[in-house]
Amino acid sequence: NYISALQTELAPGAEGYTPDAFETLQNMAVGQRDLGKGSASISTIERAVNLQKQQLEAEQKVNEKVEDKALMASLARSYALGAELLRGSDKSKCAKGLRWAHEALALQQRVDGDVVKMEQADILNTIGNVQADLGRYTDAGNSYKASLAIHEKLEPNGNTATTASVYGNLGSLLHRQGRFQEAITMYEKSMKLQESVLAPSNPDIAVTCNNIAVSLTKLGKLEEAQEYAKRAVALVDESDLQESNGDKQLFSSTLKHI
Repeated sequence: NYISALQTELAPGAEGYTPDAFETLQNMAVGQRDLGKGSASISTIERAVNLQKQQLEAEQKVNEKVEDKALMASLARSYALGAELLRGSDKSKCAKGLRWAHEALALQQRVDGDVVKMEQADILNTIGNVQADLGRYTDAGNSYKASLAIHEKLEPNGNTATTASVYGNLGSLLHRQGRFQEAITMYEKSMKLQESVLAPSNPDIAVTCNNIAVSLTKLGKLEEAQEYAKRAVALVDESDLQESNGDKQLFSSTLKHI
């Protein structure tokens, strides 16, 4: 129970709030989002950001030469999560999300020093998502490619679901730009990775199949599009996840309109 946990964890101790308190707030924000409580989730992550900033400022007043890297990394996570939560809002909130995502990247780079870590790739992916929402397609493409460059450096075989997600996001961006064949290439790279690391009936694979079907339809390749759309529906039928019901309606609609 997040509320009862916070009652204990947000009581300031001699050295400030505990790391568990900030993690609880982050988890609570995700839970609220998943329950459809978007405004509440944003308020919760804003609370986390404000408390973390206050604690950092208090620590720096005591000793400005010492950086609390654990707290900085936690604040970076809050900023990045906040950026994702602000997506789909009005443009001013999306712009705030982009500022937060850049704050997250700057903090993570300070924490990592000369060593580039996967957390930076994740934040770059988030930056790309927000830039795409704002219609800044060139910037978004550059952010996704920068994220992929880190993935390729740290995971040479590329066999991660996160890498697949970035390829999928780049595919969606290219589709928005009307670059349908290039989008399909990115979706195919995403699906190849998904099939190597996810369960065969994972709904993420179904989403990629549907995306390929939509792009193929735009190119007039209707027979191929039908095959991918049918596979997307079949994969959702195999999934026992309740949240897949909305996906099934979407994929069935794609199949119907090909």
